[in-house]
Amino acid sequence: MPPAPRTTVRVALLGAVLGALLSWVGSRGLIDDTYITLSYARNLAEHGHWGMTPAMTSNAATSPLNVALLAGCFLLVQPFAGADGELALGVLTTLLGALAGWWSARAAARLGLSAPWPAVALVVVLANPFLVSALGLEVVLLFTAVTGLLAAGLAGRPVLYGLVAAASLLARLDLVVFVVLVAPACPGVLRRLPTAVLACLAACLPWFALSWWWLGSAIPDTFVIKTNQRDFGEGRTYLRGLWTHYAINTPLAVGVSVAGAVLGLLVVLLLVVALLRRRARPGTGALLAVGLGGVGYFAVYSVLGVPPYQWYYVAPMASLSFVAVLGAGVLLGRRAARRPAVLGAAGLAVAAVAGLVACVPATARSLPWPYPPVFANFATPAEYRRIGAEVGRLVGDERVAAPGEIGTLAYSCDCEIVDQFSDPSYLQGVVEARQAEAGPLLRALLELNYAHREPVPAQPTPFALRWIDPGPEAVPGIASWPTTQGTWQRRSVLVLLPG
Repeated sequence: MPPAPRTTVRVALLGAVLGALLSWVGSRGLIDDTYITLSYARNLAEHGHWGMTPAMTSNAATSPLNVALLAGCFLLVQPFAGADGELALGVLTTLLGALAGWWSARAAARLGLSAPWPAVALVVVLANPFLVSALGLEVVLLFTAVTGLLAAGLAGRPVLYGLVAAASLLARLDLVVFVVLVAPACPGVLRRLPTAVLACLAACLPWFALSWWWLGSAIPDTFVIKTNQRDFGEGRTYLRGLWTHYAINTPLAVGVSVAGAVLGLLVVLLLVVALLRRRARPGTGALLAVGLGGVGYFAVYSVLGVPPYQWYYVAPMASLSFVAVLGAGVLLGRRAARRPAVLGAAGLAVAAVAGLVACVPATARSLPWPYPPVFANFATPAEYRRIGAEVGRLVGDERVAAPGEIGTLAYSCDCEIVDQFSDPSYLQGVVEARQAEAGPLLRALLELNYAHREPVPAQPTPFALRWIDPGPEAVPGIASWPTTQGTWQRRSVLVLLPG
């Protein structure tokens, strides 16, 4: 049935409220990689410059669309609050939450579900500890993109589907898994597939061509950085990372985050059975494709052999949790509108929120929290912000080598802090190493991708930030900053040394 405008608006408002609430809760506890994105966005907004630092052009922003949207929000809040990255992020997350709610409601209506079902799905997905712990990265954007693909596909609008597909690829290139699985499952899109493809290419190819010619790579450099890194040591890869890396330190967060995905897998199997028995509602195949997209995404990353960065798990967790809720409503059929079914769905939302609250460490139970439930940086965000500001005053216009984590320091010091994420000269060896070990096909693709990359000579770096571990006190005679316990890491001291 066609979506009711009033219902759609209500669910969209709920999404906006959830986005605003999560943004405020996490505003002072953003992880280090989030500040990489914020640095790119601030430089783009203030200087029209694509790079993490004020002077160097780089291509290590995984999500060009997220950077561009954040830059727009920087410009939006600048007259009222200056260059407030946390506020700009809050505005964007609120808008994305509203859009995800809008598309979720429209998709649910096409599946014959009433408003409570997409509302519960929003709560369950946005309360996921892994998603909440990566706010500011493209985690909310990718969920919004997936809801858009489903809504456009169910509505049979190939042009809109193509435009959302383009946004998905610019949000994260790996969302192509969802793009290619959902389209064939939507008859209205499949019948006019060339139209959808042309709309997608027209919307996203200009950026990839510009990036290839201007930045020296059509895809972000994070592909070679992350795939070359492979693991966190001791075999802690993406495939096994939830258990070998995260469950050791935050078992409850892993359990709560995985629960929705496991339920989604069960619902996926039941949807397959319903389709085979021809007892499924129209549109069930598209919803099933979203669930299979989550499974395929996990499989692709497992084959790539990348490290288990927490935000890499959000796409499969979010998509499968989304399918768990809407799929349950589809399987219930007419019973989904009955009071027990609606109350059961509401109970699932309450359980998701309670699970998120339970995952917050005791040392972070203040609002806004000082760091999120899943957090493994070498220092807390507040410590990094303080250190970065002081480093900026000490080094001035000189270059300083990063100590392993760069995002919050770069954002806070607003100086030329360098590593492979900010300085192309640091990346050259990584690119060559990745090409050398790649198979014939991948090597050819990488050579084509970097055909316009000009080698950048290394520049003198007078200063370097280095960790001294262990050490609870400052080091006499040199600029040093002790970091406190409160993360997975041991107490350490960060020192500024001559390069």
